[in-house]
Amino acid sequence: MPWYRDGLRFACTECGKCCTGSSAYVWVEAAEARRIAAELDLDLQDFGRRFLRRVGRRYALLDKPYDQECVFLEGKKCRIYRQRPRQCRSYPWWPNNLESPDTWEAAAAECEGISPDSALVPLPEIEAALRSA
Repeated sequence: MPWYRDGLRFACTECGKCCTGSSAYVWVEAAEARRIAAELDLDLQDFGRRFLRRVGRRYALLDKPYDQECVFLEGKKCRIYRQRPRQCRSYPWWPNNLESPDTWEAAAAECEGISPDSALVPLPEIEAALRSA
């Protein structure tokens, strides 16, 4: 059983912090790119030119040019929330955040939704999110 077998406390506060301040990539798969392009009423090529960068053999969302904020973050809201990439949907249930209590605490330092006051998320929900991460 994992160290978090009794569940973990998390509830998204929609603060937008997970969309800012990181030099990490938000990876976008082909099917996700098609869905986001459709959401924005753009053809796939136009969407790619405007919002994606190639990193090796993969594609990632662009950051805004003046900071390390996702190009789709407007205020504290995601402009493509309904079609956001799987990587965004699965946060904070990423394997590196769940390696140990220390890595979870490090994630909590960045995410106000990871809090003792948040709802308890049971192990089956965490495992389901991990499978989709």
